[in-house]
Amino acid sequence: MTNGKIIDGRYEIIEEIGRGGMAQVFLAKCLVLNRYVAIKVLRPEYRDDAEFIKRFKIEAQSAASLSHPNIVSIYDVGNEGDMEYIVMEHVEGITLKQYLGAKGTLPWKEAVDSAAQICSGLEHAHKKGIIHKDIKPENIMITKEGILKITDFGIAKALNQGTITTGGLTMGSVHYFSPEQARGGITDAKTDLYSVGILLYEMVAGKRPFEGETAISVAMQHIEAEPVRPSMFNQSIPKSLETVILKAMKKNQSERYQSATEMLIDLKKVYVGSHVAGDEDAPKVKRTVSVPEKKESPDAAGTGVRRAGATGTKTEIKNPKNTKKKKKNDTLSILAGVGTAVVIAAAIFVTWFMTTGSSGEIECPELINTTTEQALNLIAGTDLTIVLDKTNEEITADMEGIITEQDPKSGKGIKGNAIIRVVLGEAPPETEKVPTVSGMLESEAIATLRNKGFDVSVQVETSTEVEAGRAIKTKPEAAAPVPKGSTITLYISSGESEEDAYTMVPSVLGKTEAEAKKILEENNLILGEVQQVASDKEKGVIVKQSEAEGNRVKKGKAIDVRVSNGQGNTTPTPDTPAVTPTPGNNANQN
Repeated sequence: MTNGKIIDGRYEIIEEIGRGGMAQVFLAKCLVLNRYVAIKVLRPEYRDDAEFIKRFKIEAQSAASLSHPNIVSIYDVGNEGDMEYIVMEHVEGITLKQYLGAKGTLPWKEAVDSAAQICSGLEHAHKKGIIHKDIKPENIMITKEGILKITDFGIAKALNQGTITTGGLTMGSVHYFSPEQARGGITDAKTDLYSVGILLYEMVAGKRPFEGETAISVAMQHIEAEPVRPSMFNQSIPKSLETVILKAMKKNQSERYQSATEMLIDLKKVYVGSHVAGDEDAPKVKRTVSVPEKKESPDAAGTGVRRAGATGTKTEIKNPKNTKKKKKNDTLSILAGVGTAVVIAAAIFVTWFMTTGSSGEIECPELINTTTEQALNLIAGTDLTIVLDKTNEEITADMEGIITEQDPKSGKGIKGNAIIRVVLGEAPPETEKVPTVSGMLESEAIATLRNKGFDVSVQVETSTEVEAGRAIKTKPEAAAPVPKGSTITLYISSGESEEDAYTMVPSVLGKTEAEAKKILEENNLILGEVQQVASDKEKGVIVKQSEAEGNRVKKGKAIDVRVSNGQGNTTPTPDTPAVTPTPGNNANQN
């Protein structure tokens, strides 16, 4: 596009100021409002995609509703001929990528402040239901005043509307992609927070957590590999900051920060030196099972003591020592003027009275599966006594346990002042049937299981019959009655066959560390721990590998190696250890 060209009769092109894989960026002047703007013109390959253009316009218009100091504002979306463009706020500054390229590692407080600004912008967008899905240094602008601004909301989301496959990954974005993006799963606000965790890691460690020569090798690390703790590369960062980074980068969405607000709160704690709770601080929750209260039914006088009828139903009746005359009068008045439910209760009361009044016996109430407090409530107003079977100790309301045995049995005729002996045991666990989640997206399946009171453990399983990112089955299986609070294993499809999920281990013996890294990644493996060992082999060459050549292993597996120090098999001394971890590997990271 030539300088001086006027778009849509109002935007005068001044000069090209940027170029990327999706668009060219021009500095322009709005002739109507007399201000400078940035215009992104989509590249021709996107202009020919009608579906993308449709999504792009919808998402860009939605993003135009965002108004926040940490978000680049979108002013207009339009087209001229076959040229699609978006008009944005012009930010005088550089990208975070350019800044990191010049500065390398940032002071940790500056990194925390930068991440907080990004989270603040995302918090605003997420509350409006807008997810970015491509947070990376290239999409963060830094003004001359040090203000960070997120850009490309409209374009990024439009590009990510479809299912992302590893074939569509680009090296520019894949370093910051979440595991669910890498495997084509469902994305949400927590996807953006994962990317912020990667950015924060890079800012303080001076390197990205996952590297590789191909997009697929990096994507696989996002899915399977755990990052080296950033403190291994920068020991000056506080533990609280490392806690925030690693939580944001959890593989499972349910284990990350659930909102930008949550992450922002912890970032502020880090900045002022407050403690941030990590996995080691997680309290052990004591799960208790409550026994539902027995429903009460009023008697003719509006009060009563529960008793067990022939069917085992408990009806509450208080003050059983009222006179027969009083009860008869109450019953007649109830029969004359109240509803069916109260009439039935009155009838039960009369039956109970006629039984006890003539013989002095009552039916023994059912106490099994009640707490001591509930049992005492059941006999309130009577002369019955409940004692522990072994000790004859009278029970109190604060005794722990559930009544598991009683003597006499419920329904048996007993004297009005009888003693009921009981045994206390543990409450039977409250169970819930495992819901059917097969075919659901991972996040939907997790939410369904959690809503039923279960904890969830996710495992990826090879399957070509179920779409990648969707649930295959659970263990225990669907419909099985399981105690609430149990952990349900959720199996998610990888979309691969068993054969596709594995690879053969190549030999890297005699190779340098750099050569081994390249060979392993070509075979969908990664280089794991690297240690030097005493050997008379040439210094720097690999003399041992953790998996033998030809072994069949899962793709993405880390292969540990031992590298010769060229000093021969000397006996180690306290001052000269035989094995010395090289900088940057995983040794002693925990």
